[in-house]
Amino acid sequence: MGEPEGTVPPRDAPRRAGPPARVLICDDHEVLRHGLRAVLRWAPDLAVVAEAADAGQALELAAELHPDVTLLGLGTQGPAMTELVRALTETGTRVVLLGEAGSGADLVEALRAGARGYVYTTVSSDRLVEGVRAVVRGETLLDAAVTGELLHHLDGARSSSAADDPGGRNALTARQQAVSELVAEGLTNAEIAARLDVSRATVKGHITVALRRLGLRDRTQLAIHVNRRSRPGTGWEAGPVRG
Repeated sequence: MGEPEGTVPPRDAPRRAGPPARVLICDDHEVLRHGLRAVLRWAPDLAVVAEAADAGQALELAAELHPDVTLLGLGTQGPAMTELVRALTETGTRVVLLGEAGSGADLVEALRAGARGYVYTTVSSDRLVEGVRAVVRGETLLDAAVTGELLHHLDGARSSSAADDPGGRNALTARQQAVSELVAEGLTNAEIAARLDVSRATVKGHITVALRRLGLRDRTQLAIHVNRRSRPGTGWEAGPVRG
C-alpha cells in the first residue's frame, strides 16, 4: 500500500501542540513497512521512530522508544497475535492492527487484549493518517467493514442489556443518532465534526452521552449497536438531522 516518491501527500490537518506523535511500524514484509513510512512521512505531526520485522524486535523497540502508536501488521493470527498485542500494550503504546479480513473471533480477542484499532491494508493514505491521529487523541479506529465483521461474529450475543432494548434508538436525540451512525461508518471524531460542521468537542460530547444513554462502554460497542439496529425491521432507520 506504499506510495512511491513524488505522489501527492495526504491532506494536511492542523498540527497538534508539542512534538510529533511517535509511531513504530511492525510487519514482516519490508515493502509494506516502507510503504507505511512513505505515507506517514507526509504528516508533520507524526514521526516514524523505527521499523520492526518481527514480534521480538517490536517488543524491544516499544520498550526502548516508547512510541505513542504501533502499527502492527498481522503476520500471525490467533493466540500468538493476541499475546503480542497484550505485551505491546503493556509497554504503553497504542496498538493499531493492519491486515486483511480476519476472523471475528481474532478481532474480538485483539480488542480485548488492548488493541486500539483495526484497519485493512486497502485503507487510503488519508484515512490511515487521520486514523493514526485519532488513536493518538485516544479514539478507537475501526473500519466500517471491520465493524461489520465484528457484528457477524457477535450476532446473537449481546454486549449489554441496553443493546437488547428495541427502544434504544429512542433514547438518543436526532443529532446523537446521526453522530452514532457516522461512528458506525468508521469515521473519526475529526471526520464526523467536518461532516456535520460542528466542533470535535461537540462530537465527543454527543458520543459520551449516547454511550451513557445506551449503557455501552465504548465506540466499538456503539458501532455494533447501530449496525444491529440498522437491519430491516429493527426500528432504527437513518433519517435527517435536526439539531
